[in-house]
Amino acid sequence: MKNFKGAMPALITPFDTDGNIDVPKFNSFLDWLVPQVNGLYVVGSYGSGPIMSVDQRKQVIDVVTEKVDGRIPIVVHAGDPDTHTTIDIAKFAEARKVSAIASLTPYYYLHGQAEVDAHFHRLIDAVETPIYLYNNPKYTNFCVTPEQVRALAERGLKGVKDSSASIQLFYDLVAATLDFEDFNVLVGSQTILLPALVGGGTGCVSGLSNLYPKVVNGIFDAANKGDFEGALKLQREANQLRKLTGSGIPVPFYHAALRSRGIDIGHPKLPMLPKTEKQEADIAKALAEYKHFE
Repeated sequence: MKNFKGAMPALITPFDTDGNIDVPKFNSFLDWLVPQVNGLYVVGSYGSGPIMSVDQRKQVIDVVTEKVDGRIPIVVHAGDPDTHTTIDIAKFAEARKVSAIASLTPYYYLHGQAEVDAHFHRLIDAVETPIYLYNNPKYTNFCVTPEQVRALAERGLKGVKDSSASIQLFYDLVAATLDFEDFNVLVGSQTILLPALVGGGTGCVSGLSNLYPKVVNGIFDAANKGDFEGALKLQREANQLRKLTGSGIPVPFYHAALRSRGIDIGHPKLPMLPKTEKQEADIAKALAEYKHFE
């Protein structure tokens, strides 16, 4: 994973109207998406992981690993409010030979550093697959510090996916782990991708990569060539696109937006509601000016 570059979607999961995983639509979506991207982040926030049963998350892991068949890296999000379930999913993912396993800091209850550290110590000890910490303070009410991440790296942590949206924290996480040659700091949104790359980031997990992976790949490619003017132009367009999606984790938007591109990924999972016909039409109209990214 150290040399990972380019678009890595926070993979959307298709469901039917009864809340079951729509496997045929999932496979069709993967057939379209996998050749365009450099990795997949599975059953995370965009993948509806927090509102899926453990069996459903394992089903998704099976579908994705079988379809990808080693062509690109797969990071499975195993994070759960309890440590034992997290470890159970992690061991299942390891048996499917995924590239890495990530976990949110335990959420819902308010935890301190001691609880978070204990969670990751147990997870690191439970599997041999590289473990990543997913930092998303908006949804977990806990934000890691660079010092904490460095101590976890000394304990065996191999990376961080940072969705704090703080470029200062991102830079500090990179600086705190420079001594660890195999440690990755991934940015959890394309909205600050360019500054993250300049500051030593190694990859980007983004919702937008489900819809327009060409945008995220383009920022990587331009930055790698030293074309920062071109990269900045793409970054600004990516940020304009983010405004269209709405606030929060806009899973229903992506169901509608992908349908406007002729890709049917079924329904979001309740309590998320699908967009109305009018809303879908408005989304398709708004996306018409981004045809150059298809």
